[in-house]
Amino acid sequence: MQQAWILRYGELGLKSRIVRRQFQRALSNNMVNLAKKYQVSLVQDRIKSMEVVTSNSPPEDVENLLCHVLGVVAIDPAKVISDVIDPSKVAKAILENDNLRGQKRTFGVRTKRVGPKGSYSSQGYSGEIGRCMCEQDETLSVNLSNPDIWVRLVLEPERVWLLEERIIAAGGLPPGVQGDVLCRVSDEESLLSTFLIMRRGSRIIPVEGCDEQLLQILQDWDPFLGRTTAILDLHGKVKKRHPWGVVGISVEEGESMIQRPESDVKTVPLSTLEPLCGWTESEVEALSKHIRMPSKNLCMPNLDAWVS
Repeated sequence: MQQAWILRYGELGLKSRIVRRQFQRALSNNMVNLAKKYQVSLVQDRIKSMEVVTSNSPPEDVENLLCHVLGVVAIDPAKVISDVIDPSKVAKAILENDNLRGQKRTFGVRTKRVGPKGSYSSQGYSGEIGRCMCEQDETLSVNLSNPDIWVRLVLEPERVWLLEERIIAAGGLPPGVQGDVLCRVSDEESLLSTFLIMRRGSRIIPVEGCDEQLLQILQDWDPFLGRTTAILDLHGKVKKRHPWGVVGISVEEGESMIQRPESDVKTVPLSTLEPLCGWTESEVEALSKHIRMPSKNLCMPNLDAWVS
């Protein structure tokens, strides 16, 4: 069976079509370059509107990589469970992959149909799959409120995907889509503050005095860390994009590093960014674990102060 991972987006999917495409290109570029850094093979594909990656690398390596891709909210490991859509055959394949077969348990089925409607609606197909599963395994019973197992399927016109347990990723926006921020990463607090700014789509520009080991942690999230972004001016020429904020340094120190041309019209002063304000000790501790091993640690387990 083909192993794949379906990428789920959050706020990125709420942008206008033009902006969304721009952000998706940035996310894809970051992901491809992170894959080179992690030495993981990736092939990008689509199932209609869904972004999919496949790989022949070890699944744990792929999932660790994908959890480092900012802009991805969740990852659904998936595999083609049947090359036909007949409910009876699909139900049989699902049960063959069930390690609890023969034990009493409740279940529910959720189906996302992609492509032309064909013979089934999403709800109708879920009902047929549930009926066939109950006929083939008498220990099963349906519970659509709080089942022991959710069977999640993606129905294409000629094949069916089975989705495995969802993996929660970091979310946010891909670095580089929201301008640059000057940062001095010298301790744990500045590291976490910088990461939160990076998670909001900013490209981090380290300044003198950074701790190289802490910068390496951030480079695991952004392969282009330190590379200034650019924009097109009114004449279509590439123009350097000046930073808009600072972390770990004063505004005055930041301004002295920018070297704005006299011809530039300065409309917005640098902003001092302190994203950890209001966070509790337990939330900061959870973030510290997450930034180092996101596939094992949620960024905000309790979501008390997490603002996307």
